[in-house]
Amino acid sequence: MKQDYEVSEISLEDAESLIKREHPLQGLSYHPNVLEYKFYGLFYNSKLVGATQYTSYDFGRFNKVMHDELFGCHTEDCKGFWSLCRLAVSPLEEHNITSWFLSRTMKMVDAKVIVTAAEEDQEGTIYSATNFDYYGKMYERDYSAMEKEMHVYLKIYDKNLHPKWKKT
Repeated sequence: MKQDYEVSEISLEDAESLIKREHPLQGLSYHPNVLEYKFYGLFYNSKLVGATQYTSYDFGRFNKVMHDELFGCHTEDCKGFWSLCRLAVSPLEEHNITSWFLSRTMKMVDAKVIVTAAEEDQEGTIYSATNFDYYGKMYERDYSAMEKEMHVYLKIYDKNLHPKWKKT
């Protein structure tokens, strides 16, 4: 039952432990231009069973250009732009628990926009289930594998933002 689950902010160490165990890429995503990381955990009866990693970037004087490339849009200060870099949940019996968990973390991160990507061989079903818009396949979405095509999804909360990308 979903009332047995809780979502809260967690430490990097707790997130890394679960993500290494449950995520196909087996580790956190690191980038040299990170402004801030946020990690959230899914707890079942006080046991950590899921984790997310959100990343906010600061590209210095190239901030607007890089945000335009990474998110398809930008604002004057580029605050509130988050990338969902990792989502991992232990196999559980609870129906729709991953989308339930993800939707709660998306509210907690307090974003203007969230971008995420699924590997070419993955469908990204969870992102559709949580109302992300799909923008097709793009290269250079994963810094560890720049030559791989990725399915790109965007969730825009700030209705004044209009991405240059086209929905597919």
